[in-house]
Amino acid sequence: MSEVLRVLDMLAWFPENISTFGGELDALFNIIYYISVAIFFLTFGILIYFLIKYRFNPNRKGYNYHGNNIVEITWTILPTILFAAIGVYSDDIWEETKYSSRVPKPDVEILVLGKTYGWYFLYPGADGKFGRNAFTDRSARALMSATNPFGIDSSDAASADDFTTENQFRVPVNANIVMRGSSIDVLHSFFLPNMRVKQDVVPGTWMNIWYNAFKTGKFELACAELCGGGHYAMRAEYQVVSASDYDAWLDQKNGEVKAAREASVPPADTAAAAVASLR
Repeated sequence: MSEVLRVLDMLAWFPENISTFGGELDALFNIIYYISVAIFFLTFGILIYFLIKYRFNPNRKGYNYHGNNIVEITWTILPTILFAAIGVYSDDIWEETKYSSRVPKPDVEILVLGKTYGWYFLYPGADGKFGRNAFTDRSARALMSATNPFGIDSSDAASADDFTTENQFRVPVNANIVMRGSSIDVLHSFFLPNMRVKQDVVPGTWMNIWYNAFKTGKFELACAELCGGGHYAMRAEYQVVSASDYDAWLDQKNGEVKAAREASVPPADTAAAAVASLR
């Protein structure tokens, strides 16, 4: 019997939960699942009972039945009460995970863009804030292109240290991670199974996504929306790391951005010589 119950327990098939609010979502799923299972066996049990009880019998005479108001009212009211109760029960966790007003103050803020078929991520640089881009300034959407998917304004000094990653990102453990999601082309769905996070990202707007992981490790990001022939390959990897490892990774990335920026700017004496040669 225990083995049968284990097979019927859908949560046993779920990926490991590592999100602070994942337990509440799993509990809600559990309730809805077992209510659905109970209703399934009840309705099909009644169906099988009537199929057997009223199977064909040449000696039985049929009769007309015009319904029963009490039964009809009952099977209308009971589901209404059930659905209303589930709605009330789930309202708080829905607000906590989906309402913009309930998004916590971010410890880390990241922009994410879906594309066919992959993901881009933008981090604020060493100054800890984003420069002008398609999220911070809607008019910067005009700057979006294949080589500049976030519409980063290179003339904004605050944008100079922002950096991007593709199909991989990192976040610290025990921190409120707030991601602003959008899409370059078609509708995608940002799905972190272990975080119990699934959010459609829509072209032309930015959706709030937040979570807080209590366990480190490597996990998978998938697109949960059929978005074309390469949908099956639209996956990415992310790591939840300790705060010290995350800071070390940020230092490394900021160093790479600084080195690339310095390499693209000619030294002062070279620049002076170039100016002198034009005189």
